[in-house]
Amino acid sequence: MKNEIDEKIIKKLQKLLALSASDNENEANIAMSKAEELMREHNLSTVDVAMDGSGAYVSSQEVPGLTKSVQKWERTLGSQIAFSFNGKAIVSRFPKKGWLITFVAGKTDLEIIVDLYERLRGTIKRMSGEYVRNNSDPFVSPRTLHNSYRVGMTITISERLRKLKENTQPDKTVNTYGMSGMELMVVKDKAVEQRVQKLFPEIKRVSTRFSPVDRIALDQGISDGKNVSLHKSIRGKQPAVIGM
Repeated sequence: MKNEIDEKIIKKLQKLLALSASDNENEANIAMSKAEELMREHNLSTVDVAMDGSGAYVSSQEVPGLTKSVQKWERTLGSQIAFSFNGKAIVSRFPKKGWLITFVAGKTDLEIIVDLYERLRGTIKRMSGEYVRNNSDPFVSPRTLHNSYRVGMTITISERLRKLKENTQPDKTVNTYGMSGMELMVVKDKAVEQRVQKLFPEIKRVSTRFSPVDRIALDQGISDGKNVSLHKSIRGKQPAVIGM
């Protein structure tokens, strides 16, 4: 079907589908309406015109690490937040200069990801500081206590974010024009993957070296992670709860 249609129609539909994911509700509704009308006219669905992610608007943003060496808890936190909001998190290391994490996602998702990441890692760092000040141990180094507590908090927060993603999956219901939230999500996911491949053509998987863990500090972090608020507060708007 696709080969029988003018390429200009395909490109126009791809752009409209990308706009339909806009954070501007009015713009999104208009784009979706136009896309549905055009697909009905040419007897098409998103499967025919945009499953390769073409035209979907994605962007990226770099966030420096808190220390020169990659921290497992910090890297894990960024990866889980990005995954929960349909994005990707790529870690880049620079010898003697530190490291940074690059988030890649749709426009609105990216804002939420970066905002949540920076606030949560700040909260984790602050709470681990309070924990170590109140629980010094002559047999355990402060560094080990900090790391153990932070890893514990990240474990719980990651689990909460996974549940959030499971509870907010797009609707699979197909309307009269062959459109569904799931299809639009696939379009966005593929666009994100294409952006990652463009930015990091030679991406590699590396492991982080093992760090000593204090079980008491780890367990306390796991428990305290249940009390951290997960909400979005971008653009100065009133915080809105997005998960428990």
